[in-house]
Amino acid sequence: MFFYIFSINGQNTKIDNNCNIIQFINKDSLSSISKLNPLYNKRGFYLLKNGVYDFIIDGKKYFYSLILKIEKDKFFISKNWQSEENRDIISDSIEIQINQEIQIRMVSIDKGTGNFPTRTKLKDYNVTITTNDNYCGLKSILIKNEKETRHGHYYFTKLGLKRIKILNKTPYLCDESGEFILRKN
Repeated sequence: MFFYIFSINGQNTKIDNNCNIIQFINKDSLSSISKLNPLYNKRGFYLLKNGVYDFIIDGKKYFYSLILKIEKDKFFISKNWQSEENRDIISDSIEIQINQEIQIRMVSIDKGTGNFPTRTKLKDYNVTITTNDNYCGLKSILIKNEKETRHGHYYFTKLGLKRIKILNKTPYLCDESGEFILRKN
């Protein structure tokens, strides 16, 4: 069964009943998980396929990683992806088991101005994979500037989803005020 829904950032996303998401739920949250979405909130949030996230997994950093696929007990990311005109070049695929120690680092950046990043704490969140009827994945986007158009994605930050592209292994945050190079930590 397929149907269309209205999603974040005005995206129409075609989903089916087997959409897996990675769910972070605050252990102290009393709020209903039905109010969670793919934007950061202290009580919980979702990670979606085709989104870009800063992972810390078993203490190892996987910053600016693209989620390729989410299965019932594991997911796959690419740490080395590259924006091209009409597609991505994926040069790796890393398998992550849901029972590993998974944290998310979040930059706090808006209009080229940023603060120190924060991260989820292992003791504060339960991390699971579940199905979801409202969200399945983020659509890829086209990022245009005066010189070129590149394939891009949405990047999870503390202040919402931002547009990102990677050129020559350098991540660029792109918004209405310009393109900003992000530190590759």
